[in-house]
Amino acid sequence: MYNLTLSQQKLMLHIFAMIKPSDTELPRYEMSIYEFLKLCGVDPHNGSMYNQVKKNISDIASTPVQWIRIEGTQKITMFRWIDGSTIDKRTGKITLTLSPFLKPHLIQLKEFYTTMDVTYIMLMKSQYSVRIYELCKSYQNLYLQNKAKGKPLVWDIDNLRKQVDCSATNWAHIRRTVLDKAKSEINGHTDILFDYAVYKKAKSKVVEISVQIEQVEQTEAAQNLTDIASTISKRRKRKNHPIAETVDEDDSSVMSFGYVSSPETTIPYSFGKRPAELKKEIQIRAELASLKNELTVSELEAVDVIINTMTSMAGKARGKNTLIDGGDQQFFELMNEIIYECKGLRRWFLGVAGRYAKVVIPVAKTKASPVLYLWKSILEDMDNYRLYTSCITQAESSTSQEDIYEAHFVEAEAEDDSNDVLVPQDADTKKSMIQALQRFIDEKELDAKLTPGQKEAYEDILNLSAYFCRRNVKSKDEGMMEGKANMQFLNSLNKCIMKYGSLTLLFETLSTIYDYDTYWKKVNRDDRIRNPKLLFQSEIEHSLLMPFGVIENQKAQQQAGQNNGFTRDWLSSFD
Repeated sequence: MYNLTLSQQKLMLHIFAMIKPSDTELPRYEMSIYEFLKLCGVDPHNGSMYNQVKKNISDIASTPVQWIRIEGTQKITMFRWIDGSTIDKRTGKITLTLSPFLKPHLIQLKEFYTTMDVTYIMLMKSQYSVRIYELCKSYQNLYLQNKAKGKPLVWDIDNLRKQVDCSATNWAHIRRTVLDKAKSEINGHTDILFDYAVYKKAKSKVVEISVQIEQVEQTEAAQNLTDIASTISKRRKRKNHPIAETVDEDDSSVMSFGYVSSPETTIPYSFGKRPAELKKEIQIRAELASLKNELTVSELEAVDVIINTMTSMAGKARGKNTLIDGGDQQFFELMNEIIYECKGLRRWFLGVAGRYAKVVIPVAKTKASPVLYLWKSILEDMDNYRLYTSCITQAESSTSQEDIYEAHFVEAEAEDDSNDVLVPQDADTKKSMIQALQRFIDEKELDAKLTPGQKEAYEDILNLSAYFCRRNVKSKDEGMMEGKANMQFLNSLNKCIMKYGSLTLLFETLSTIYDYDTYWKKVNRDDRIRNPKLLFQSEIEHSLLMPFGVIENQKAQQQAGQNNGFTRDWLSSFD
């Protein structure tokens, strides 16, 4: 929270400390206006109290957006600290609502914030001291455990710099402005004693320090609290003299939260190096206790196989995939995309468990490399996660009590509507597959746009598409079949439906590219092509598996043609 001033940081820590151990959601937090101003370092007697409240809330709410890294992905997201606030002049109370993005982090950290008395930080003048104190409280139990075993607690300097948001790299500067300053403001003024010593050097550079975090006697800690309260009380009585505040420059750099294990939080790449820990984290995201009530025994066994495969392969880069901090980049980004968008992995496992139990795992057992086969299938199904989670989302939302009437109306209207995506049952017959494709194609629009040669191409492309959606070529498509449906092609077309809302644009593009008035003339003139029909089928097959590339490439060529029409015509005359 280093884009806030020191006093604003103290206010937010005070709010965090109001989280109750029983909280499962972030409630609205209420405090007196007097207490709010005191926490902001403002004299309540200096000017209009309500104007000062509004100004301070506006300052925090308008603070430049903080960027947060989504661990294990290439994404960063933004949020503001305060999502809303209400001032009640009648009761003299102010209510604050925190950003929903903070929920998974603060709810998981509630035990930490409720055991840390934030009064101890109220007189600290350095933001580094505040952060070091937080770190000490969070590491105190680990320090005591290590101490009992005769082991030191070691902090890496580079990690420490990131955690306290210190841009300096010079050890003398870090020691003086961060560590020594924190030591002077923590020792004798809080409930702990903090000390450090150089632990490891790389050549002449200090890279690690050992840390001591001792608990002070209860009587001394209580006296420190009394002294702080007394000092604050004296300052409050001084009119026109607000509590001292250190104003820091706004920092728009990306910040990383400390890792929090919960169903909704993404998993860092580094877990690829720790399969046992990664397995536990995936199980948490899968919410196994819930899955046990929703899946059959064979489906639960399939989930276990999927998780074991994921954990065994997550730290191994194959082909063009690369490792980031010990984890397969493609795997972690696909998995974390699901966690981020679906608030966990439960819905995805619900969607794929049946298929893996009935089809994928039995087929994998017949392969020479079953683990590699499963790994490839898992990556493909994670990439196509929307296909497996969309129906579950609809089913869950229909049980919401708050939307019960709306759900009934939606369900009644949906009886006559077509499905939102292509489903395996559409491939029962060639006729049903063609009809399913036509549901997502505006043929009236195509009839108005296409030339006779393009319309002729459209008919053949439609029939070929139905063929490929049902085709099962042994050793090539085996394992991708569900019933009579080739899920590789259905998944690809469903992606197109999700992106563009229909298949109209794809079939219009293909009909334009393979215009029978021009395509066959060009192909038949080429002596190198011995089987033009086979070439046509092969090109349609690849186009159906890469719909975005086909559409966007055609758009780019059309744009280039508009900008350089004469040049293209001049060049084409030489063909």
